[in-house]
Amino acid sequence: MRKRVKPEALGVIVGDAVYRLDVLREELKLGDHAMRQARRAGLRVRRIGRRGYVLGKDILAFIEASGK
Repeated sequence: MRKRVKPEALGVIVGDAVYRLDVLREELKLGDHAMRQARRAGLRVRRIGRRGYVLGKDILAFIEASGK
């Protein structure tokens, strides 16, 4: 069973969690331009219908690879 991210744990990225793209943008405080840049730079977004989702492990790998 997957863990659910509780509101009081916001700001913590869990590797085996799935994040809706709009929630992730708010959580990371990214604007439209920054999110587009992240996607172009390799952040993998999966689509189901019209919604975008990102795996926690992909977020962590992206931040680790692109961090300075």
